[in-house]
Amino acid sequence: MILIKIINKISVMGHSTLKYYNQNSLKVAERYESADVTQLHDFLSSSLEPGGRLLELGCGSGRDAAFMVSQGFRVLATDGSASMVEQAKLHHPELAAHVVHLKLPEGLSSALGVFDGIYAVAVLMHLSIQEIENTISAVNCLLAARGRFVFSVPARRDDVITNEFDSKGRRFTTLSPDGWKDLCLKCNLQTIQTMISEDGLGRNGIVWMNCLAEKP
Repeated sequence: MILIKIINKISVMGHSTLKYYNQNSLKVAERYESADVTQLHDFLSSSLEPGGRLLELGCGSGRDAAFMVSQGFRVLATDGSASMVEQAKLHHPELAAHVVHLKLPEGLSSALGVFDGIYAVAVLMHLSIQEIENTISAVNCLLAARGRFVFSVPARRDDVITNEFDSKGRRFTTLSPDGWKDLCLKCNLQTIQTMISEDGLGRNGIVWMNCLAEKP
């Protein structure tokens, strides 16, 4: 009986991240739209092939997808939260036909097609270690030869509490820079550039690591 209770508790906590975003999608979307992401957008647009077909994992408010479309990229934007998908459509109507509900890692299949680039801004850390590895492995399968994967994860996050969850119930898996590089290498992706950036919302105790990896 005790074992069953523990398993159920783990399962509930595993779903708490999506629950938070589904219940707070409007507030989250408005916060994302207010962030200063100039440095991030420069990194994204300069790292990926101009005009290429891109897949975004965890599009949130649609902020980054809208920017990339404005730069001439062809983007399929996805998010694991159905409520966030609706917010992306509301905040950026031009994305309405190009944003879909997709959960990681199980939603990543060959049916999506092949992409020149895939990017994930502030999303991988919400997965468990095994889910991160499965996601990066699937990313490798969906990338064309010489395709690139760009992702942004916390280099520092002071608000994470016990068991890798913050006070809002969101999972934050913490890995060292070498840990992220090793996971990419394990999935046949070579990290070729990293950039450290301050938090776009100006929050103290939060620093981001932006990584560019490439498929051979």
